[in-house]
Amino acid sequence: MFRGRKMSLPDYKMTGKQASSAISHSPVVQLNVGGHLFSSTLSTLRKHPDSKLAELFSIQPKVSTDAQGRFFIDRDGSHFGAVLEFLRSEKLPTENIQQVYKEAVHYNIKPLVKRLEETPELFGELVGRQQFLSRVPHYKENIEVCCRTSLSKQHHEERGTRQTGLV
Repeated sequence: MFRGRKMSLPDYKMTGKQASSAISHSPVVQLNVGGHLFSSTLSTLRKHPDSKLAELFSIQPKVSTDAQGRFFIDRDGSHFGAVLEFLRSEKLPTENIQQVYKEAVHYNIKPLVKRLEETPELFGELVGRQQFLSRVPHYKENIEVCCRTSLSKQHHEERGTRQTGLV
């Protein structure tokens, strides 16, 4: 195709001053994450101060821009929308849990990582059981009472059958 010719693209990386200026003019940010386009606010991106996104969009941004001036993150953006939705509403994704988990770990969004680690899709039936038990107050005590009641009833029925058989 290019037969030995090397082509280079211009570097569209803004200097810290230019990027800082672009960020300070508007709280709305246009993002290009691996070719997937998103719009968000700075407050959403900075919601978790220890996250990589908060660091990238700090006072001195550490993000390049694409040719259209959108902030560019060189990462597959297929699941970034789910991460952004969590930042906006704390809503957990219902699909692609493992992939979203990887993104949450990459961006160091600890509340999302923690909540995804609690999902049965990630850690199986054991976690599902633990969630169930934590949401049913006094489950263990109640199940023991039910078992004792059932055994007692069964015992009385057996005794009654034996007594009627003897008469």
